[in-house]
Amino acid sequence: MFRDRKPESDPAQRFVWSGEHEERAEPGAPPEPEAPADAAAPPGSWSARHGRALVAAAVIVPLAGGAAGLTAYYGSGQRQHATALTIAETAPESVPATNLAATSAADPSPSASPSPSASPTPSKSPSITPSAPVSVVTVVKTVAAPVTHVTTAKSASSPLVGDWSLNHTAADVTGKHNGTAYNVSWDGGAGIFTGGSDSFVSTAGPVLNTGPGKSFTVSASVFLVQIPTAPHYADTAVSQDAGTDSGFYLQYFQPGNCWAFSRVATDTTNPSTSYRATSSSTPQLNTWTHLVGVFNGATGKMSLYVDGKLEGTTTDPTPFASTGSLAIGRAFYDGGDTDGFDGLITQVQVYDVALSASQVAALD
Repeated sequence: MFRDRKPESDPAQRFVWSGEHEERAEPGAPPEPEAPADAAAPPGSWSARHGRALVAAAVIVPLAGGAAGLTAYYGSGQRQHATALTIAETAPESVPATNLAATSAADPSPSASPSPSASPTPSKSPSITPSAPVSVVTVVKTVAAPVTHVTTAKSASSPLVGDWSLNHTAADVTGKHNGTAYNVSWDGGAGIFTGGSDSFVSTAGPVLNTGPGKSFTVSASVFLVQIPTAPHYADTAVSQDAGTDSGFYLQYFQPGNCWAFSRVATDTTNPSTSYRATSSSTPQLNTWTHLVGVFNGATGKMSLYVDGKLEGTTTDPTPFASTGSLAIGRAFYDGGDTDGFDGLITQVQVYDVALSASQVAALD
């Protein structure tokens, strides 16, 4: 999420998409721990992770004189990266050999560079002849350096179908849906929108299928500089045009003084019914806020996340397809462009699946 008024787009600040792959181990090298599967993710789902977690493994090694040695390794959850430094801590302890355990907890940090790949080498245990039936435990910690986010090539199966960083360009990072900017200027890594209905970025055609039974997710970081006044009732960050209205609206909604993920019941002039998942928190001006709207096509459930937290839900029983342009910085209503966003927008991403709560939190 962007908190700086002038965020710079950093290619290192991307998510890792886990695909199905295997790596061959070097002959004689100790096996590396497998990363645990995400139980919350549905079959065929992807995972996007911040930094990396550390994995602990313990090996009981026989020592001279009938003693036992415990060698604990702490390595990366990602196979590409291993250790950066080794700290040896050796202290004899009188512990029954049958009740040995090694545990550790560590918080990953995204600040350091990735370490080169390497496999930890066990330290040789000294020969010890105990005077009593005890075991000498030798613990060798291998601490892996934290890594930053890594950008990888997106596979054809990636649910990310559109990605506009708005870093001095309206190009789609995926290369599929480049946009055109109208009356938009640039500030660092964001687009500056005037609040007028003629200030926006739009694609040549639809990016998401918003019709019945179709799931999707839309995400954007926004920086609102002014509260709209009547007859301007909303500032829309992302939408997609249908025939008369938009198929969805990710926006600031002035009557409720809230963020909203909105849909209307019918693609008609002045539709009588609308559905809004609204925020419980009050929007703040001149502050970067990360908004995510999720629509579950199987249930019709609409969810709004603000800065990674679920703040509102509702249900749309009558979703309709929107086959026009995806628009950043405005809405489409009653057959015309409206609800221009007054402020900055960056990192607009859309997915053709309903992301889970944990996946949304990873975007923030």
